[in-house]
Amino acid sequence: MDKSHKRVLITGTTGAIGSWHVLELLNRGYEVICLVRGNHNHGRFEKLASVIGESLASQVRIISGEITENLAGVSTPVIESLKGNVDIIIHHAGSILFDQEYWEDIMHTNVGGTTNVLALAEVLGVPKFCYDSTAYALNTPPRNPYEESKQKAEEMVLNWDKGEVMIWRPSVVVGRASDGQTHGFNGYYGFFGGFNYLKFQLRHRWNESQENSRKQGFEFDNDDNLVLHHNLFIDYSQESTLNLVPVDWLVKSMTDLMEKASWGRAYNLADANPKRIAWIFERTFEILGIKGVKDNIQRKNYIEDASQTILSNWQSGLDQRLLRYRCYVMEENQFSCDVVDGPPTVDEYFLRTMLNYAIGERFGHKRR
Repeated sequence: MDKSHKRVLITGTTGAIGSWHVLELLNRGYEVICLVRGNHNHGRFEKLASVIGESLASQVRIISGEITENLAGVSTPVIESLKGNVDIIIHHAGSILFDQEYWEDIMHTNVGGTTNVLALAEVLGVPKFCYDSTAYALNTPPRNPYEESKQKAEEMVLNWDKGEVMIWRPSVVVGRASDGQTHGFNGYYGFFGGFNYLKFQLRHRWNESQENSRKQGFEFDNDDNLVLHHNLFIDYSQESTLNLVPVDWLVKSMTDLMEKASWGRAYNLADANPKRIAWIFERTFEILGIKGVKDNIQRKNYIEDASQTILSNWQSGLDQRLLRYRCYVMEENQFSCDVVDGPPTVDEYFLRTMLNYAIGERFGHKRR
């Protein structure tokens, strides 16, 4: 595809993937129009600048929109100014919730939102439409509302007859390969963020009283590792895999496909040789500096202390909080990768790069 003078309208530009895709498109010389929520020009600019920087935010056109509204919330004057002047729409925006209790909101955002953005593409006369789905849309039947919503949205996109379409299916997306920087702490980060917070809280207790901390079942060693003598237990498979890909590789691959690949189909953007989830979990806890988290298989041989410690209380909440992730940490399909240059190898250095950035940002809860 000749990208000279190509103008792209992109949704989800402040999100974990869309924000990096804006940078990739600008680096390749595209004209970029960013759909951003908000009633005021300055607020929309600040929102985008917070993730891509003021200099780059000043290089794009920012329009107001809301994908859950008719025609994605784009006003009539803006639509008139864009008619016939947009070559591609890239639709990243959507809900990443997957709890059953949010089924209605998830469908409203992911299915209804995609309907509205497709309608906008039709009104604008956009000839090409790209949709950011997920590799887990391949699960049949869907295991949660998120997967269900992505399957339904994919079907709508593939049936759109007003132009050419392309679907991208990434697996679990993490930060930039070089330094771990990310604009969102969901997925992989969401699972481990609570453990990092626990370590943060217990360090305060340790500093206040080492004797009381030991009575509560934990201590910190000379290397600042949190040592849990009263173990915590989590569900995860010893045999299944966890498919991680860095966001910079992902948006490069998406754009390569947009420029060179055939339209009218979906492309998997995943690691064809992912690591076992047990290995990833063990290395992650080592890097976080937490000792004493066991898989639930070992729980049956563990005799609960009669006294209720802070850790036994935390275990009760942990079981409920991590229940939403269970299907992802107990089994996973094997995905192909539909680009020649696959993602970087997930080794200990890769995980350490991702986690060092996340730890520095307290998994998105750093006070600014």
